[in-house]
Amino acid sequence: MGPRPYRGPLRRRYGKPPINQAICEFRFKGPSQWDWTVPGLVYQEIKSEFPDKRQEQTFEIKVVPIPGRVEQSVGSPTKIQFLRADNSAMVQVGPDLLTINVYPPYPGWENFQALIRQQFQIYTRIAKPGEFQRIGLRYINKILFPNAIIETTEFFLYYPHLPHEVEQTHGPFEMSVMHLYENGRDVLTLRMKTIASDGPDTSAIGLDLDYYLAAPSNIKLADGLEWVEKAHTRVDTMFEACITDKTRNLFECNGELK
Repeated sequence: MGPRPYRGPLRRRYGKPPINQAICEFRFKGPSQWDWTVPGLVYQEIKSEFPDKRQEQTFEIKVVPIPGRVEQSVGSPTKIQFLRADNSAMVQVGPDLLTINVYPPYPGWENFQALIRQQFQIYTRIAKPGEFQRIGLRYINKILFPNAIIETTEFFLYYPHLPHEVEQTHGPFEMSVMHLYENGRDVLTLRMKTIASDGPDTSAIGLDLDYYLAAPSNIKLADGLEWVEKAHTRVDTMFEACITDKTRNLFECNGELK
């Protein structure tokens, strides 16, 4: 018998989750022109938790009609980033944009969800956006293996399928598949590929799950957080459906969440 497939939306607790970064992004359509006082007002409310700030700017390179001369100019900032002192999380605010990032060690969905809710409420109260342009919930996983070569089918239920007529051993790979939900309103893009490992005797596979709203006019601002909750359930279900118990052992699975 092959590896036991995942059956049902069970949530598991991992001692070493493979999450390299989790991102929740809200893009809005403002009822008026963007006001650059918004990031400062947001910062005043979150600076006790996110004291460090920096800005991301656009750069423009111009080739001028003088041999060997290139001009580089700095444009206006595209977004302001607020970071925790330990760099475990970041909030990004820009024109009609709110993004919440968390980094290892992953704090668990309950804590991430609470952070999303808090920042969404602060941003919408201050910026007063009109409607959604896009919502996205993305989990970027780096799955490490203690061997330089692995048998993909032992660790994954979702992998490149090779016809029996060809050599089954393969080298680096990359694949991307789009799954539709809610009659095409939502999309989950699954990307899976070999990535750089931590040493010559190890290997790594990236599993990137990006769930986003493809038809934003169907979701009201008041329903945005509920959408994120459902998005997480879909991402979690897909993640568990992709891996086997042998992979779960790498993450130190220590039970299922009720």
